[in-house]
Amino acid sequence: MVLSAPLILFLTALPFCIWAALTDLRHMKIYNKTNIGLFLAFAVVGLMIFPLDIYALRIAQGALMLVVGFLLNNFGYMGGGDSKFIGAMAPYIAMQDATKFLMLLAAMALITVVLHRGVGAIAPLQPHLAGWKSWQVSKKFPYGLTLSSALLIYLAMSAQMG
Repeated sequence: MVLSAPLILFLTALPFCIWAALTDLRHMKIYNKTNIGLFLAFAVVGLMIFPLDIYALRIAQGALMLVVGFLLNNFGYMGGGDSKFIGAMAPYIAMQDATKFLMLLAAMALITVVLHRGVGAIAPLQPHLAGWKSWQVSKKFPYGLTLSSALLIYLAMSAQMG
C-alpha cells in the first residue's frame, strides 16, 4: 500500500498537533519544542515526498508565515507560541489551498471557541477543568486548539480527496 503525500503529512503532524492543543488548553502555551518538532518533521518527511522545488517553496512559505506571526505577536494580536506554530505548520499546506485553508481556519475558530466556552460552562465538568489554565482565564483563548484542529482537518480532507 502506497501512502499519499497528504496522508503522510497528516500522520507526521498528528502527534505535534495533539500536543500543541493539549498544552495550550492546559497551560495556555505552545512550547518551542513542539513548534521545532513539527517543522523538523516536515523538513525530513517533505524532502522524501516532494520534488525539491515544491519542498523549497513550502519551506519558504513557513519562513514567511513565521515573520508574519512575529509581526502579529509584536503588535499584540496573538501569542508567541501561536505565531511560531503558524510558521511551523505552514509548510504542510499547499499554496494552491491557502484560501480553502483560511476558510477552514475561520470556521474552526468559531467552532472551537463555542466548544471551549460551552465545555467550561457545564457545571459537572468544572471541577475536572480546575487545573486547566484555559478555562480559568476569561479573556484569552487557546488558539493552538484552533490551529491544530484546522491543520489536521485540512490534511485529512486532502488525503481523502487524493
